[in-house]
Amino acid sequence: MAGGVSTSVPRVLELDRVPERMPHRDAALGQLANALDPLRSDRPAYPICISGPTGAGKTAVSRFAVRELRRETAVNTAHVDCLRTRSRAAILEEALVDAGLKTRSSPKADAASSYLAQMEDADSPIVLTLDEAEHIEDEHLPHVLFEADGVTPLFVVHEYERFAARLDAATPSRLRTGPHIELSRYSQSELVDILQARVDAGDLSGITDGTLELIADTAAGNAREAISILREAYLEGKSRDERVTPALIADVREPAMESIRRYNVERLDTPHRLLKHMIDDAGEIRAGELADLFEVEYPDAHGRDRRRYLNVLVRYGCIRKKGSGRGTRYLSIDAAE
Repeated sequence: MAGGVSTSVPRVLELDRVPERMPHRDAALGQLANALDPLRSDRPAYPICISGPTGAGKTAVSRFAVRELRRETAVNTAHVDCLRTRSRAAILEEALVDAGLKTRSSPKADAASSYLAQMEDADSPIVLTLDEAEHIEDEHLPHVLFEADGVTPLFVVHEYERFAARLDAATPSRLRTGPHIELSRYSQSELVDILQARVDAGDLSGITDGTLELIADTAAGNAREAISILREAYLEGKSRDERVTPALIADVREPAMESIRRYNVERLDTPHRLLKHMIDDAGEIRAGELADLFEVEYPDAHGRDRRRYLNVLVRYGCIRKKGSGRGTRYLSIDAAE
């Protein structure tokens, strides 16, 4: 940020904040509310899946709907980020902790079974949101959750069919018994409405005509990116003691992207971070050479796991990929610029 005194980030512009209003997601919220409705009558609900590209509002929609359910009922709720927490035991423990049903403890033998029993023995049913569910290590866990008494799993994924294909053979058919809510990218005008709602909620001043439109156009349908650009522009305007104008957007685009990259890196677990570190150290590295380096640290990891980790890093803008097949190379962000 250029000069001036530092300015705190308005809460409405925090990347993981769930707003009180979600423009242009009424249909999805209605579908999700209907899917969760049996829990309002103390009846079991079918498993639910929300899918869509990065920045389409999947996490916000799931959190919004579950928050409303929690306000109306005594149901327990938990949200687990499976990009960070991927093993069966770790996911179930994190769910219990997030729901306020236990405190963290040292791992024990057969911990997963114990954690699942605690969920089933809870006084109220639990809605367990598994964000980034395609990264769950245990392909049998979704089926275990389907069979658990009092547990309603809500899976948040990027690609529904690819997620279903990773599950054990008995599970995809069970997944399809429940609703699938598919979100698409926002249009430019929809992103403007989302940004305007944040501006109004935070009573943010000094944003000139045309600025939100340019931000929405720059973000190309990605709400998280749009909010990050608005945040950086707002903070930069405050630091310069200037109004936020369209001319400022080009100056803050890269800081906004770097902010998102930091946010995403903080969510990554050890193998993802290790691959990123190896690529950053090399600047640019061949896929085969990277595989050899990674195998030294994780000799039991399958090649498909490594490729999946790398795809995550590419999807979230933490690294760049160039070429294909044997000619594939991975680049750090600095080397790619």
